[in-house]
Amino acid sequence: MGIRTLLFVGRRNAARSVMAETCFNAAGIAGWRAFSAGWQTQNSVDRRAIEVLEANGFAADALTSKPVAIFRQAGAPAIDYCVFLDEILPPDVADYPGPRDFWRIADPSREGGRGGAYQAALGAISHRVALLAASGRLLELAPELAIAS
Repeated sequence: MGIRTLLFVGRRNAARSVMAETCFNAAGIAGWRAFSAGWQTQNSVDRRAIEVLEANGFAADALTSKPVAIFRQAGAPAIDYCVFLDEILPPDVADYPGPRDFWRIADPSREGGRGGAYQAALGAISHRVALLAASGRLLELAPELAIAS
């Protein structure tokens, strides 16, 4: 089996889900890579999310807002695990591939960028990524990776 794929799903794929994609990929979890997408996408990634990522040492220059539909097209990476970050779920949540998890990270754009909302969202996401990596859940989903480690 090749690399496993985790999809972080946010409504707009403008802040939280791209932050999660970035944090997860930066963690370098063996055998896994992350993408992000949304079901009501923006035209671009939220500039405040990019600023917070960069201020915390993450590369954010190649991030884009993507619709979930691209992961349902022929030739797209197979999704092994979906993590939803929004309190509001897409109407077709049951149709998403693989096991699903629901993190419910507060939307920093609703705070208007005040009070460190973007930094708080990044902190919450980083914490959840670390917990996921330490939990053994990813090895449960891809037991063949335990042999390769």
